[in-house]
Amino acid sequence: MPERPEKNISSSLEDYLEAIAEIIEQNGHAHTKDIAEKLEVTMPSVSSALQSLSARGLINYRTHFPVKLTGLGAKRAAVIRLRHQALKRFFSELLQLDPGEANGAACRVEHVISETVMARMVSLYEAITERQDCEGLRAYLAETMPRIQPDPDAELISLDTLAPGHKGIVVRIAENLRGLRKFADLGVVPGTLLQMEGRAPFGDLLRVKVMGSSLSLRSADAMYIWIRPTE
Repeated sequence: MPERPEKNISSSLEDYLEAIAEIIEQNGHAHTKDIAEKLEVTMPSVSSALQSLSARGLINYRTHFPVKLTGLGAKRAAVIRLRHQALKRFFSELLQLDPGEANGAACRVEHVISETVMARMVSLYEAITERQDCEGLRAYLAETMPRIQPDPDAELISLDTLAPGHKGIVVRIAENLRGLRKFADLGVVPGTLLQMEGRAPFGDLLRVKVMGSSLSLRSADAMYIWIRPTE
């Protein structure tokens, strides 16, 4: 009795399914060698993945013959490709990432994002790019997004030395920071954009804007958070 197709497959197998669909669309057929070259993997790795996809009823695979998508596989590949394209548009057009970075981000996110989140991101994208009342927001994003990036010439500085009103991206947090997990729960993790709002009139407290919220932390703790100032 053939194995029933599984609803969930690994991110790696999704990559294979997506690659097969793209190669077939481009060349009319997909051979094992073509798949290996596209994904930059070894032939044994391709064979193992194809066997797994075949066992799940997503492809028809026989050694020395082109790989073919089943009806189920074609539908699954179409969904994966649509998700990838939608995410790439979101990252490139709204977040203003360059094509390579947008594509890489889409490749990583498409495997873990839920259908609900995906649908809401598409709705948000359509609203921002199409609604007349979002014209001001489109202009703001086009101007602001490219500036939110680390200054490649800037040296790392500790958060406590960041000037009020200036921004920086968290690069590293020392492991001996007290309450490390607490700060992570508040969004202070590598890759987070921070803005120094100022210092309290008395004591050593700092006010830092993190993900739209103001956070108070001691200068002694901020010394363990290393950032790269943005341009």
